[in-house]
Amino acid sequence: MGRKALLAENALTTLEDMMEFLRLNPKDEAIPDAAKNQLERLINAASSYIETLTGRKFARRDYRENHYGSGSQELCLGQYPIVKIYRIMDRENERELAPESYSILEMGAIGVVYRDDGWAPRGYVSGLANDRVAQRRYLNVEYSAGYVLPKDATQDQPSDLPYDLQYIVWQMVQQQWELERNGGTGLSAFSISDVSWTFDKELGGQVQEVISKYMRWA
Repeated sequence: MGRKALLAENALTTLEDMMEFLRLNPKDEAIPDAAKNQLERLINAASSYIETLTGRKFARRDYRENHYGSGSQELCLGQYPIVKIYRIMDRENERELAPESYSILEMGAIGVVYRDDGWAPRGYVSGLANDRVAQRRYLNVEYSAGYVLPKDATQDQPSDLPYDLQYIVWQMVQQQWELERNGGTGLSAFSISDVSWTFDKELGGQVQEVISKYMRWA
């Protein structure tokens, strides 16, 4: 039977790059399919682990979200970096906001849409003073965000995934790979099913440092 394992949609590296990092020749036909399958499973698990801890999706995708008015000039979207805003609708007034009235040039890399006129909050009022008791999510934002992952890259559209994210996947997979192949030490706990990892002190610090850098902040 042929190979079964496949890279997941959110895989942050390729099998070929992973094998080269392990100093294995991806074109070596002597390497069994079972070994390649296991490497792909480890890549998938490591990638999911990173996404879980950062609270982000790194693959470039289209999103449609409803938002409250922030009450400031900055509107924080769910995913980033923002690549393109398709449209922002004011659902209450059934009108599209003019694209020139907002911008992602300044802070789109961190998921923020800037607007000089601000994003006015709207909500339900109550009492004699008409105090706002609940906000309304009247803004509907359609946008594209994320990176071109290595497995999705083409000559016309190369990968722009930050290299340090791919590198920690290599490190995580290498540690488990060496443990399985050579009885190496370092990884004290591992589970693919619940995406749980426990590292030795040195590697754990490196992984956590990178994960903290890309942690979802809004």
